[in-house]
Amino acid sequence: MNIFVALLHHIAAFTLVGTLLAELALIRQPLTLSSAKSLRFIDSIYGVSAMLIIVLGVLRVMYFEKGQDYYLHNHAFMLKMTAFILVGLLSAYPTVVFLGWGKAVKQNQLPELPTGQAKTIQRILKLELAGILFILAGAVLMAKGHAI
Repeated sequence: MNIFVALLHHIAAFTLVGTLLAELALIRQPLTLSSAKSLRFIDSIYGVSAMLIIVLGVLRVMYFEKGQDYYLHNHAFMLKMTAFILVGLLSAYPTVVFLGWGKAVKQNQLPELPTGQAKTIQRILKLELAGILFILAGAVLMAKGHAI
């Protein structure tokens, strides 16, 4: 069971990174009705993968790995969790924008995306990807037995 939960946790993490890359690729292009629909769908996959990472991560900490005492006193783990929370907070803005397109998309109309807003979303997605590097750094340090 431990291996299965760890595998699902990693699949969810790779899915999350893939969705960020897909969103960045789409938002850099001129917005079309098709790309707006795709961005909304991809962002929903992002949300599901983030929730799976949280649920599976909690299960791993509580039941399947070294135990919560080890993790909650490990600075590398805290780095990883802090970066994950920051990435999650950053993701709120693009999600709110994409959700706001719901009415237009359902009516097969192109939603509004001012150039400045598109640039802001691009910057946020890049920051989220940079945050992933800190998550990975924390994971590597933990795997190597470092507590920072």
